[in-house]
Amino acid sequence: MKTSAAIAALISLSSLAGFSSAVTANEPTSETQPPNIIFMIGDGMGFEFISAYRYAISDINAGKLESTPFDELLSGAATTYPDDNTWVTDSASSATALATGVKSYNGAIGMDADKHPQQSIMELVRDKGWLTGAVSTSQITHATPASFFTHHPSRNMYNQIADSFATQRDDGRWSFDLLLGGGYAHFNREDKNWLPELQEQGMTVVTEFDELPGLNQLPAMGLFAPIGLPHAIDDQPRLATMTEHALRLLSEEQHDKPFALMIEGSQIDWCGHSNDIACAVHEVQDFANAVAVVREFQQQHPNTLLVITADHSTGGLTLGRDGVYEWLSERVMGIKASVYVMSKALAEMPADQWREYVTPRLNLPLTDEHWQPLMAAAEITDAEEREDAIHAALVYATADLTGTGWTTSGHTAVDVPIMATGPHAEKFRGYMDNTEIGKQLLELVR
Repeated sequence: MKTSAAIAALISLSSLAGFSSAVTANEPTSETQPPNIIFMIGDGMGFEFISAYRYAISDINAGKLESTPFDELLSGAATTYPDDNTWVTDSASSATALATGVKSYNGAIGMDADKHPQQSIMELVRDKGWLTGAVSTSQITHATPASFFTHHPSRNMYNQIADSFATQRDDGRWSFDLLLGGGYAHFNREDKNWLPELQEQGMTVVTEFDELPGLNQLPAMGLFAPIGLPHAIDDQPRLATMTEHALRLLSEEQHDKPFALMIEGSQIDWCGHSNDIACAVHEVQDFANAVAVVREFQQQHPNTLLVITADHSTGGLTLGRDGVYEWLSERVMGIKASVYVMSKALAEMPADQWREYVTPRLNLPLTDEHWQPLMAAAEITDAEEREDAIHAALVYATADLTGTGWTTSGHTAVDVPIMATGPHAEKFRGYMDNTEIGKQLLELVR
């Protein structure tokens, strides 16, 4: 089992180093001044994902659980259903509810069920002169960030959503001061390259992650991948770092007005869709690190409200499967790559190289029972079907050998956590619908 030192290394929040010196507190003293609003969304992060993360960072031999940044913040739970007859929401409908306080149909971006645009918390505070921003590990044109800033009948209108972000409002300002995430391909495409035009109009645009520390003025846009950022398990975790710099930039620019920032841990959901437990745990880790960064910021800027929730849960995750009373967290944390990356790689290489590739990355005691579906996939000639079969075989092996259960590759209708701290946090206590979270945020500003 892991030693305590190894666990401590795993959960160390190196992104906090130097943070306190990088941000100067300029908190308004008036009790009537609305607080800064930081709204964090763990996409797909049902309670079960937090449980998996907690067990994964804990040493079972120590006989106790490690604490997480979520523990002292839990204040309630929320329903997530959309405005249709399904009970199961998608990210667009749920984000619209959280951003506007209004339910809508699955796929709606900032619109109600009749496709009428609804004012979001970001639009309201923008009209009042606040600074606004969003950070996401998906493309910034994805459902959650898009629902806070734009209005479209379908979440799949990625290019049109990019156009909305890039187009200035009637007052000559953009709808945001800062956007950080992926989505470069939607702003630089064959029919339109927005990036030179944005720069000519005064927007700072960076496309390399190592340019982020040098970003020192707003408005700004950081597009660090063509679509979504790499999974944390496959690359370096990025959400906490982007959060740190977003807070630095927004707090340095603000004067007599607060700011509103939406931070999304997007790929908890993506890993849930893939039924990839190791991938999901690493994404929750990245989200938890971002929460810790915000909590450090709050200590210096006490007039800051932090609200955390999930838009839904994904995958029907269970810790334990097939009637066996066991979940092997150490095996989960020993996996070195996402199922997505491994499936892509295997689909492109000869089958006689698969064992050499898979063995150190899965790091699991694979038996013939687990190799057989993989070898069967090697015989499939259709490229897409072959990759799908490889993915399914890796999911089966990973789930079977870690004691992890999945019921779906989609979303579920279970309740999700609500966490809140800071001024007016009491408004987010208890059991409520996700629209109530949005309504309470809007009410704080009106």
